[in-house]
Amino acid sequence: MNERVEQSTVKPAGIFYGWWIVVGSIIGLAFGYSVIAMSFGTFIKEFESSFGWSRGQISFGSTVIGITAILFFPYVGSLVDKYGAKKVLVPSTLLFAVTIASMSLMTSSIWHLYAMCILIPLLGAGTAPLTYSRLLVSWFNKRRGLALGIGLAGVGLGTTLVPLIASYFINLYSWREAYLAIGLIILVLVLPMTKFLMRNKPADMGLQPDGIAPQAAPKATMAQATADKPLIGYTAKEALKQKTFWLMFASFLITGLTTSTVLVHLVPMMMDRGLTLQQAVETFAYLGISIILGRLVAGYLMDKFFAPYVVVFFMFGPVIGLAAFALGATGHSAALCTALIGIAIGAEFDVMAYFTSRYFGNRSFGVIYGYSYSGFKIGASVGPLIMGVAYDLLGRYTEVLWAMSATMIICCVLILMMGKYPVLPSRPAEAGSVSP
Repeated sequence: MNERVEQSTVKPAGIFYGWWIVVGSIIGLAFGYSVIAMSFGTFIKEFESSFGWSRGQISFGSTVIGITAILFFPYVGSLVDKYGAKKVLVPSTLLFAVTIASMSLMTSSIWHLYAMCILIPLLGAGTAPLTYSRLLVSWFNKRRGLALGIGLAGVGLGTTLVPLIASYFINLYSWREAYLAIGLIILVLVLPMTKFLMRNKPADMGLQPDGIAPQAAPKATMAQATADKPLIGYTAKEALKQKTFWLMFASFLITGLTTSTVLVHLVPMMMDRGLTLQQAVETFAYLGISIILGRLVAGYLMDKFFAPYVVVFFMFGPVIGLAAFALGATGHSAALCTALIGIAIGAEFDVMAYFTSRYFGNRSFGVIYGYSYSGFKIGASVGPLIMGVAYDLLGRYTEVLWAMSATMIICCVLILMMGKYPVLPSRPAEAGSVSP
C-alpha cells in the first residue's frame, strides 16, 4: 500500500528559511558579476589617464563582457537546472573573487583588458541574477514577486556601494587597490555565505515553498514524493518555438541596449560636464538606490496586478530620463534622470525571473532565463560601444541618447503583445534534473 504525503496549510512557527535565502541573495548579488559589469564606467577615466586608451577602446571591454555572457550564460543555466544552484554558485564566487582582485595587475596592453573582460563573465557567471533567481523561485510561490523584488535588490545595493568603495580607494590609493579591495570583499564576505547559508530548495530542509509545513511522514516517503513530483512548465526547446518567448527576448534586448548606455558612461559623462569623480559617483549612486526601489515596488505590484502592465509603467522612466540627458541634464536633474532609469532596470530584472516562471514555468527555468539574460546582454554589449564610438567621433553623446529614448517606446509595445499567462503543462522530471 502506497503511503501519501499530506501537506498542511499551516505555516511553521519562526522565520521561514526562505527569507534567509533572500538575505543571502541580497549580499551575493551586491558583489556579483552584474554589479561589477555595471560599475565598469567608474574606471573609464582611470584607464584613459593610466594607459592612454580611447573611450571607444575601453567601451569595447564592456562589449567583450557582454558577448562572453551571451555565449556562456545559457550553458550556466543548464548546469543550474541539472546540478542545483549551489553547486554552481560556490565555485563561481571563489573564481570571481580571484578574477576581480587580479584586475589590479592590469598592464598597458589593451588586449590584457579584453582578456580580463572574457574571464569576468566566464568565471563569474554563477554569481549573476540567474543563479539567485533560481533559488528564489524555488523557495517562493505565492510571494514570489516580493521575494524576487527584495532578493534581487542586492544588485541595486551593490550598484550604490561598489562605485563608492572604488572611488574611495581610487582617491586614497589608486584604481589598482580598488579592484583588490573589491575582490577581497567577495572572498571574505560572499564566499562563506554561499557555502554555509544557501540551500537549493525547501525540500532539502523538509519544507515547502512559502513556508507551508508538511505533516509528519516517514523520511523515505517524503524523499519519494519529492522525486516523483512532476515539473511544471515547458522545456527550453518548447519555449524557443513560442512567439511569447521572442517578444520577451526582444524587450530585454532593447532594455539592455538603452539602459547600458547610462550604466557604463554615466560617470565619464558627468565628469565631462564638470563634476569630480566623487560627485559623478554620487550621481551614479542614485542608480543603485532607484534599482532597489524599482525591484521592491515592481515585485510587490506584480503579485497584485498583471505583470506586463506593471513593467510598461516602469519602462517609461528611461524614455524620459534618456531624453533629459540628451538635453544636457546635470546636477539634481541628472540625479532624477538616473533614478528614472534605475527604477526601470530594477523592475526589468525582477520581470526577467517573473516572466520566465509565469510564462514558461520552472521545468527549464535556468536555461530559459539564461537565454533571456543573453538577450539583455546582447543589447548591453552593443549600447556602451555605440556610446564610446560616438564620443570618439563626435565628442558628445547627444544623438545616441535621443535614439535610445525613442527605442524604449518599442520595448513597451513588445511587452504588451505578450498576452495572458498560459496554463503550464505538468510532466514527470527527467533523470538527472533538479526539481524546483
